[in-house]
Amino acid sequence: MILLEPEDFHKAIEQLDKVDYNCYFAKSVLQKHVMGNVYVDNVKNPTVFYIVHPYGMSLLLGDYTNTLFINNFQNYCLNTDYKRKHVDWLQVFPIEWCDVIEKIGNSTEKIIESYKRINFKFNPDIYQSVRKTIDLDAYHLEETNATVFESMPGTVVPLYFWDNATDFVTNSKSFSLFVDGQPVSTAFASFLIDDILEIGIQTADGYQRNGYSALTSCRLIDYCIEKGLEPLWSCKNDNVGSIKLAYKLGFEVARTGPYYKINCYEMQ
Repeated sequence: MILLEPEDFHKAIEQLDKVDYNCYFAKSVLQKHVMGNVYVDNVKNPTVFYIVHPYGMSLLLGDYTNTLFINNFQNYCLNTDYKRKHVDWLQVFPIEWCDVIEKIGNSTEKIIESYKRINFKFNPDIYQSVRKTIDLDAYHLEETNATVFESMPGTVVPLYFWDNATDFVTNSKSFSLFVDGQPVSTAFASFLIDDILEIGIQTADGYQRNGYSALTSCRLIDYCIEKGLEPLWSCKNDNVGSIKLAYKLGFEVARTGPYYKINCYEMQ
């Protein structure tokens, strides 16, 4: 696989536009909203693209019959050169790539795990019926600032989706809920592209099961409605908490597709 220079990222746009599910994380890389990597089969006239977001999400798209690229991608998955230091969460397009990925997975035990990724679509009518029962004024909610951005612990936090605090404050939108002066839950735009805002949510350890995730998400959804943005929600099929929260906030399943975890082992 060949690393594509950022000035050539536009070469992947035509292929990306064919994808029929939520892949805004890949678009955020191609549009240079966040610093990610794009790998190709050929720099001059690429036919295969592997787009990797810094959070670890990735998208493989293009010619699924390209044998040379497939062999190189298998080495990447198997980490034969020990250079890959992170887990990749992979989506593919078109669907024929699934056969390729599963063959690679079968070649080495546990290197690739199969899941499903759920894309939700927002239903404003359901949301409004729920929103009437929630009094946000009873809680301390405010826009997330640079200090919270830099200090918030967790696995789904703005730090992994925006290059730095200035970029986040300028180009994202986020709200945090405070308890005793400390931010304990944050809902943020993990991607904000083409009037689409995908919601990321993190509630601190020790503060779950208090409804804080729903409250901060409501504040961000209210902002979307006010500004004419479409809120999006996506998650892995075994993330029961996220799925329940999505339903509660008026999101409905729009699509479920293959999702692969490429583990990071040093091959012996």
